[in-house]
Amino acid sequence: MARCDEFDNVSAWHDGEVNPMEARRIEAHLASCAVCRETADVLAQTRHSLRRSARADVPARVVQKTKSLDTPARPRRRLAVAALLVAASLGVGAVLLLSRGGIAQAMADELVSHHLRGFAREKPCELDSSDPAVLARWLEQRLGYAVVVPSMPGAKLLGARLCQLEGDRTAALMYMQDDKPVTVFVPRPGSSAAVAAESLSRGEVRCARAPLRNRICAKTTQQPMLAVAETSETTLAAALEAP
Repeated sequence: MARCDEFDNVSAWHDGEVNPMEARRIEAHLASCAVCRETADVLAQTRHSLRRSARADVPARVVQKTKSLDTPARPRRRLAVAALLVAASLGVGAVLLLSRGGIAQAMADELVSHHLRGFAREKPCELDSSDPAVLARWLEQRLGYAVVVPSMPGAKLLGARLCQLEGDRTAALMYMQDDKPVTVFVPRPGSSAAVAAESLSRGEVRCARAPLRNRICAKTTQQPMLAVAETSETTLAAALEAP
């Protein structure tokens, strides 16, 4: 496929990671650029494939490549490779979610995909800040709902970005815990992602296994949240349990 200089912007637009003014600019560009329209179509088809996947076991060759990610490497590089493996597994209809534990397959796929692609970017955060108050204000201004920024003991807060889950613009908080990237999604109350968090957590912090050795943990005590990381359930749940 040919590539336009707007490729990264179209990808961010597709993920709901641009502000309204930038979205209008990109949509105007799409109207006149066949290359970017094709890019947008491919991205849409990829999301559709993610939702329709999960009918066969992950091939041994994909599992072996995934295990190789344990070798020392920069987290962003490892996640970029992991994102490519997710895409590769779609062609063989891989079962991406190993144990749903109360969360729908399609939602789990979206959460892990956004987590991997976010940290695979050269600049993972739209706003770099370790100040929860700064991030909470910035997110509320852009999303129109209050966002609680969890403290997550032992994890370093990097900043925040916007993404789209089931069509809803959603807050994504980025952390690093023991050299492991963590994304905490704080969805709009009543949205599909918020309902998924409530279904998984059932009033406490509960976790499910997810693609590429990731875990998804949910809590709803302050507001619905879904955390994704390639770490143990115990470690991720303990961090998310903090007030």
